[in-house]
Amino acid sequence: MRIGIDLDDVLADSLPHYLRAFNARFGFGVGLADAAWRIADRFPQIPRQEADDFFSELIADGFFSSRSLLPHAKEAVETLADDGHDLFIITGRTPRDERITMDWLTRVGVRSHFEAVVHRTCDPVERHKADIASGLELNLFIEDELAVALAVADTAIPVLLFDRPWNQGPLPGNVHRIESWYEALAQITDFNGNGAHR
Repeated sequence: MRIGIDLDDVLADSLPHYLRAFNARFGFGVGLADAAWRIADRFPQIPRQEADDFFSELIADGFFSSRSLLPHAKEAVETLADDGHDLFIITGRTPRDERITMDWLTRVGVRSHFEAVVHRTCDPVERHKADIASGLELNLFIEDELAVALAVADTAIPVLLFDRPWNQGPLPGNVHRIESWYEALAQITDFNGNGAHR
């Protein structure tokens, strides 16, 4: 199978830490159910420049570089690669973060298992990922953002959606919630057994 894999909160433990930093910086108490990467957009009282500076400072301080792998992510990626699947990272991170991303993938020991790492240019993240998934003719996508999962599913590509507080809502039939990488591997085995292409 050709499998697209999101980076943050699918491989890397990121958004809860970002939300904690955001709340501390701006004095909010936003909960995980309302977490989002562009959360500052919901608060017009935060000047755009201040929000941009906050994000730039986080990156400069090593936020993305210091993220931990989610439990069993490395073993799952290794298993998928060993089983002959073609793996692609499709991330909402922008090209300015490419070096940080590639260095992190090398440090955690999974970079060599991916055919490509695709960063987002100017499109909204859900359109970017749906377009890339279609262009790469993926058989499956693994994601944590609801809007992205729905956009990819609209292209008729099945999605495994890591169950998170911030992605609750109704799902179409080709989006399946999963709790762990173990469950992802089991679902992928099922897809293969049902005739999905390798």
